[in-house]
Amino acid sequence: VQTTCPQCRGAGKTIKDPCADCRGRGAKPESSTLSVTVPAGVDDGQTLRLAGKGEATAGGQTGHLYVVLHVQGDERFKREEADILTEVPISFVKAAIGGEVDVFTLEDNCTGTATVDLKPGTQPGDVMVRREQGIPRVGESGRGDHVIQFKVEIPKKLTARQEELLRELGTELGENVKAEKRGLFGRKK
Repeated sequence: VQTTCPQCRGAGKTIKDPCADCRGRGAKPESSTLSVTVPAGVDDGQTLRLAGKGEATAGGQTGHLYVVLHVQGDERFKREEADILTEVPISFVKAAIGGEVDVFTLEDNCTGTATVDLKPGTQPGDVMVRREQGIPRVGESGRGDHVIQFKVEIPKKLTARQEELLRELGTELGENVKAEKRGLFGRKK
């Protein structure tokens, strides 16, 4: 049976007077802080290779250090490769008649805003695309798109005046709008 020599660890030679740092291994552990340039547009789980910054072997060259990146998310944006999706709530009135809507952008460390024009007749789930306003493409020129999806919000409670106006609108549009039911004391049922 052959085994590796515990003295030289298979190197064929031993160090007579080993230092306290490496204890005869020829390399000592050392911690260091590195500054790493992370390219814009990297994705979660992507790996950066830092050549010559890894561990050294006894008498050999230093290896490479691999850094796994974890990208912090933002609840205002969903990412799909270089494109970002923003869901923007709008009132049903603004969806019907149009207007301006402010949306968050990636500018100014994700605190920027842009005003977009909402077309009259916008339907729930309609999208607007701001070309080249998404995530920078790694290793390529250009950026992805900023896709804005509109979520029409319907109010759950209306004042008597708001309900009256909506009934008038419904009648004007040819809707069969029933009159509200009232009880003995004039309250809604």
